[in-house]
Amino acid sequence: ADVVVLVRPGLCPADYDMKPSDVYAISKAKLLFYHAIPGEFWLQGLIDAAGNKNLTLVKVPGVYNTPEGAKRCISLVGGNLSQAFPSIGLEAKITTMLANVDAAASEIRGEAQALEVGTMKVICMNWQRAFVEWVGFQVVADYGPPETLSAADITALVETARREGVALIIDNLQISVEFGTGIASEVGAVHVVLTNFPGALPGTGNLTQMFRYNTEQLFEGLRTWRSTEALRAEMESLKNQLTIFQAATSVAVITAVVEAVWLYMGRKRQ
Repeated sequence: ADVVVLVRPGLCPADYDMKPSDVYAISKAKLLFYHAIPGEFWLQGLIDAAGNKNLTLVKVPGVYNTPEGAKRCISLVGGNLSQAFPSIGLEAKITTMLANVDAAASEIRGEAQALEVGTMKVICMNWQRAFVEWVGFQVVADYGPPETLSAADITALVETARREGVALIIDNLQISVEFGTGIASEVGAVHVVLTNFPGALPGTGNLTQMFRYNTEQLFEGLRTWRSTEALRAEMESLKNQLTIFQAATSVAVITAVVEAVWLYMGRKRQ
């Protein structure tokens, strides 16, 4: 079977523009898998233009960027492919993919527990919230696409980040790689960018690889934040020590001056 991908993984579906080659592909297709998310508003027009009366539409809804969601997606897609192409024999492949997701999930949960991520507060783009919470982080706020945010929304995010002492500001690659940078620098958090689709970056060719990549970005960001916090604490300690030293020096100087005056006055009286 030939697999034609309409929207590349590095692009938000809402920013997609149909091409003549897409109309041709749909006109010849047997199955069309789609997400049914708001960004796919162009899809029905593409189907109408193709005019394929034998096309079977398969809706793959829900969150898939968590292990449980990924397993549901794999089972749904695999099951429909097995029905459409019974001679291929996909059962073993589906079983292997599901096992790979479980293995990755177990590894991620183990490392998350070792890093005690459950104590860490973050803010993230809302399309990444399900995954970030699954890993174990405390999401104290989320946000939509930057172009939909008002100045008041951004101010509220900054205030929440400061009040809660967030460690990470997490962007979504397909929406923005820069929005969270300003907030992170203003509140002393670390900026992290995750991908919402597999295949968008090297080493993220499937859902399991995407989970591992995104997790490593989160964990590395957390390590960086903790190192920075430790350095800040050390600098604050040195600053406090310097203040104490300066105060002690001032007291010593004042004491020396007073003693000198008393000695001088004593000698003068003598």
